[in-house]
Amino acid sequence: MAPREHFEFVILRMTFVNYIDPLYPRISLTRKKHSPGASLTQVREWFDRVMSREKMKLPPNANVRYSEWRVISGNSNLFVVDGHRFDKIIILMGEESNHWMFYQSVPLHRRIEGSARLPLTYCGCCLNNQYLNIMDAIKKCLLKPRVR
Repeated sequence: MAPREHFEFVILRMTFVNYIDPLYPRISLTRKKHSPGASLTQVREWFDRVMSREKMKLPPNANVRYSEWRVISGNSNLFVVDGHRFDKIIILMGEESNHWMFYQSVPLHRRIEGSARLPLTYCGCCLNNQYLNIMDAIKKCLLKPRVR
């Protein structure tokens, strides 16, 4: 079997807007050959750090493509973690693990970052049907007690 040459990173960007109907989010998909890091101004340093870790796992001459899903939702339950409400969520689905960050639009220092190898099966083409399952898996991971 020949080694893989093409790799795709799926980025899910979620934004809470209270005037959007919770049952009818606005969802769009963009495919890019270049990293979408330039458009992630508030979390660019986090995104660049995570992407450099993910790219180190790839072969040197790999062709990388990015699928960026944007979900604008009025469902506030998606944006509440441990009693704190956030405005935005970004999830990067890499080759082996998923990375996420919950953060605010205003410059507050409250952020939740994490990563895990979650037992998720998803298709980057139809993530609009699966992002709720992904959010449930991440929230279950966040609510588990941490062993120190």
